[in-house]
Amino acid sequence: MKINYKTMTVPVKCSRNDYRHLTKCNRLSAEVWNKIMEIEKSYRENNGGKWIQRGELQKILKGCVQLHAKGIQHVINKYLTAREAILEAKKAGREDVVFPYRHKNYFVTGWTYQDIKVKDNKIMLSKPQLSLPNGGYKRFKPVVCYSKNIPNNIVQIELIYKNKLYLSIKYKEQSEHLQISSDNAASIDLGEIHSITSIDTCGNAVIITGRKMRAIKQLRNKHQAELYRRLGKTTKGSKQYWKYRRAMQKLSVKYERQIRDTVHKTSKLFLDYCLENQVSTVYHGDLDSATRSTKKNNVANSSVRQKLSQWNYGQLMRQVENKLNRHGIKLVEVSEYYTSQKCPSCKELNKPKKREYCCSCGYEQHRDIVGAINILNDNHKTELTHYTSKKYLRIG
Repeated sequence: MKINYKTMTVPVKCSRNDYRHLTKCNRLSAEVWNKIMEIEKSYRENNGGKWIQRGELQKILKGCVQLHAKGIQHVINKYLTAREAILEAKKAGREDVVFPYRHKNYFVTGWTYQDIKVKDNKIMLSKPQLSLPNGGYKRFKPVVCYSKNIPNNIVQIELIYKNKLYLSIKYKEQSEHLQISSDNAASIDLGEIHSITSIDTCGNAVIITGRKMRAIKQLRNKHQAELYRRLGKTTKGSKQYWKYRRAMQKLSVKYERQIRDTVHKTSKLFLDYCLENQVSTVYHGDLDSATRSTKKNNVANSSVRQKLSQWNYGQLMRQVENKLNRHGIKLVEVSEYYTSQKCPSCKELNKPKKREYCCSCGYEQHRDIVGAINILNDNHKTELTHYTSKKYLRIG
């Protein structure tokens, strides 16, 4: 049976002393992160530009701060993961990415299953041991957090801060979902107006609108602009200054939750479409270059640049991938160059100006469906030109 990994977030409910200790843990994790950057810089200068390896980092940082050992390893893993991602991006030709260089005041603290105990409605997180002069160790009582719903098979817990402390609990469970096995495939054309437009080999099309997402972002931008305007009239460090800073942080958390909820609902609608039509493979385009360096790409309209920079298609595709994997549906990333311009009938290139695609050969179709048809035709060897059925779905 297939095993799936899931994450749930619960607010920290503990004693005042334990809450202070958890806040201190995030400060200590930041110290570890800052030390890693200093060690990395010194190591590269003394070793001809070579990168320091995990084993050497662990030896140097062992016991460097009063943080549990797995917590230090968690920060090391985060740093090395970020470093590898940046190296891959540079190999791919990305020039705008930089290696970590900013010093942090707080950073995420992690506990593995070895440092976690669960009993009734309690989550107990281990504290670091204190070395004694005689060679022994002094153990401290663990941090006790309370929660009504605690999942089984916890793999890892991270301590995150979103206006207050939360526990991000990663756990695994056996999948009992229906596994899809068929020859039907579908493609996704991602968009800022219509979040997902898809069509399968049988011609079943679906358009999931992203207008609710746009409305949330527009309202957030309006409120943020007002707070920035007021913040600009205050003296830095004053009571009014920090009042508006806290208000901005609270506003950010509020709209982040709304956006996350909309992303989940959008991905659920697409999953239902895949299950209904027994889709086993889904192709989607790589849009990484479309949302980067918009000024260099001569995007003159500032409102369009803002929409592109705030377009969270990556977050949406991660949720789609998580949901599809539960049912054994493959998600394949492909190139989508000229798929929105190529005519599925005569293969000529036409740049659409409105929501309808019109070609000189007489072909007319919804521009997003044209993109989905071309992605499917280019990667699954089909010859679709029109849909047989179409659904237009809104977020509830």
